[in-house]
Order: sequence, then C-alpha cells, then structure tokens
Amino acid sequence: MKIKGSLEQAVCILLVIAHTPGHAPVKSYTLSDRLGLSDSYLKKIMRQLVVAKLVDSEAGKKGGFVLKRTPENISLLDVFEAIEGTSPFLSTTNLVDKVFPKEKALAHEKEQQIVSVFNQAEQAYRCQLSQFTLQHVIIETLPDH
Repeated sequence: MKIKGSLEQAVCILLVIAHTPGHAPVKSYTLSDRLGLSDSYLKKIMRQLVVAKLVDSEAGKKGGFVLKRTPENISLLDVFEAIEGTSPFLSTTNLVDKVFPKEKALAHEKEQQIVSVFNQAEQAYRCQLSQFTLQHVIIETLPDH
C-alpha cells in the first residue's frame, strides 16, 4: 500500500490553519507559498478537506480557509479518509476460482482467510490513526501551543 503524498500535505495544511493566530482564515496562496505547492494543486487538496468537513471556505476579502472542527476533534483517520477515501484496502476479483477451478470450495475458503487477515490489519491501522488527533501533532510539533 502506498499513501499519496497529498496526505502529508493535508496534515501540514491543517496544522498551518490550526496554528494561525486568532483562528483567522488562511488564504490559499498563503498555504501554497508556505508548503511550496502550486495554488491549483493546493486547491485540489483543499477541496477534499472541505468535502470531508475538516475545513470550511469563507468567501470575501478577509476570507480563506478555517478548521471546521477543533484540532482535538480531527483524527489522522479523518485526514487519511479525506485524501485516500474509505474503500477497503483489499478487494478480490475471485481470481482463485479461475486459477483453481477443480478446488473452488477450498480455494475460496483460503481466499477468505487471506481477506480476513488483511481486514484485521486494516482495522488495526484505522484504529491507530483514529486515536491520534491533530491536537496531538500541534502539541508535539509546535512549541508555542
């Protein structure tokens, strides 16, 4: 499994927004400049964060992006799912039925065992991410918080 680079960028975006004095809206060009991203690429990430209800976009001259929830209510799982989606890590195509046509029942049983192991691993992964919030990252990475 390879995680998109935009996940790291999304976490950094959320940290910048969370760390803004007075919780003032942060302009997209400020974020793109700070992260060294093109404004168009940043807006794609921001769209995913808005759809996931992690940030809100405020229109107007003094507008920009703000957190929609407090940092302690945004888990790394929330960010992961905003960027990577919620689809299961593993989906099978029942290839074993084609590869082992004479042993379909046994092949299917073994396939289910494999799927179960992957599902358990995914559940543990998601559980771990759900226990770590943006607030933990702020406390551990930003000295004046």
